[in-house]
Amino acid sequence: MKNKGLHQYRFKENPLEKAFAKQWEKENVEGRILDYLLAKDLNYPKGKGRILDYLLAKDLNYPKGEVTDRDREVAATVIQWLGSPCGQSFVEDVIIENKLRKRYK
Repeated sequence: MKNKGLHQYRFKENPLEKAFAKQWEKENVEGRILDYLLAKDLNYPKGKGRILDYLLAKDLNYPKGEVTDRDREVAATVIQWLGSPCGQSFVEDVIIENKLRKRYK
């Protein structure tokens, strides 16, 4: 796993953390989501849509390998955490807050 987060020992007890980590790895190795979004750009090289590379690029359109191994570890750890019970609580809070904001706007 290239985008390996800390605390992977928790996967056995928390399969949702593992699912988040595996999907993050898949998206950052295969680049499926960004490939789909950038499909209209004929000059865009297929298989290069790595989310973290674009998020941390100085020029958002042309990542040049700015991502460090530590960047990958930190990002993967946060993504894995979103699958944890605490992370899921955070996600639910965001969803609830967003619904309330829309309702009372």
